[in-house]
Amino acid sequence: MSDLLRQIDSIALFRGVRYAEPLKSLCVFLKMREGGHPIEELIASYSDFVSVLYSLRPDADLSAAIWDALIDDMNPYLKHRIDSIVDPENTTKMSTLINLTAERELDLLTQIGKYSSYDFKEEMYYDGYLPDFRSSAIDIKDRYMKVIEELDKKGYGIYSRYRMFKIDRCTIVPVKHPDPISVEDLFCYDRQRNTVIDNIKAFLSGKPAADCLLYGVAGTGKSSTVKAASRMFFDQGLRLVELPKAEIGNLSEVIEMLSRIPMKFILFIDDISFESNDERIGALKSVLEGAASGGRKNILIHATSNRRHMIKESFADRADEIHTSDTISEQMSLSERFGLRVLYEKPNKQEFLTIVKKLMEKRGIKMEDKDIEEGAERFALRGGGRSARLARQYVDSLDR
Repeated sequence: MSDLLRQIDSIALFRGVRYAEPLKSLCVFLKMREGGHPIEELIASYSDFVSVLYSLRPDADLSAAIWDALIDDMNPYLKHRIDSIVDPENTTKMSTLINLTAERELDLLTQIGKYSSYDFKEEMYYDGYLPDFRSSAIDIKDRYMKVIEELDKKGYGIYSRYRMFKIDRCTIVPVKHPDPISVEDLFCYDRQRNTVIDNIKAFLSGKPAADCLLYGVAGTGKSSTVKAASRMFFDQGLRLVELPKAEIGNLSEVIEMLSRIPMKFILFIDDISFESNDERIGALKSVLEGAASGGRKNILIHATSNRRHMIKESFADRADEIHTSDTISEQMSLSERFGLRVLYEKPNKQEFLTIVKKLMEKRGIKMEDKDIEEGAERFALRGGGRSARLARQYVDSLDR
């Protein structure tokens, strides 16, 4: 154990892990121990390290914490493997020396992760209380090499841990608590749902697939369909990235960022609409046109709207026949750039009741059919009409 600090400091290829927690705090403690500091200072430094470990891992697992730091580390080895996938023609072959270094350092990280609190406390010669931690002794090299071989499926860093992301000021940010909706929670819109899913399947298998516009009555499950369908294919390397309407002007930059990641993405624009003079229309049109030329092989755009023609028409737009014609042409040209358009209509009475009953069945709520029908209809009337959203809200009111 006396060489542990020197082993950690010798790490070069995965240097970022050395300066990330928990190894950063561990090295502070090890340096103090080798420097002959008083036992009081050693106890404080050791406890600082364990406190950091506790904050990183509720299971107090050193090996797992080192793995977390490694999977988040954008090191030269990982970057080269990513570049070789997304741009193989312009990527220089990696040196055998670097490959050997990667193997040796991953072995080293595996060995470091095997230490437990007992190993450290034994060398401190202190009989009082000291906090404990554990190690699951993960084979870090074996696990990391599997990630490297399946970057397009397993992802790396945040893409290995999260299903959904959001663009915030042209930065990709994980959504830590996404809507847990699944396809099993969607009822009655089977044709629409299957159309969207089949298109995504084609996209993932490398077959021709189209950008998709889901349009129609509010509350019918358009957004839920996109989120649930994307969730189905997490293990196949698909991630959902929501693009707020305010970020549409940055669409080209977002496409460029995602194109450098060796995974597949659904770029999701929810509840989209524009004023007729909105400059963002051109940005969206340009990107949708790029799909036809194969400009974004790993990105499929899905958008939802309460209207097929996403550009609002004002009375001023109708001032003359020529302007009216231009407005209609502009509206049509944007929606028609989506190769797949899926209509969501308001459910009829029977469909509305079917959604209600299936939701109740899933939650274990039992009522007489007559009471369900009367209560659901009253709720729909008060809510302004039938929809899948109102059906869910009605069942929520029964489940309180």
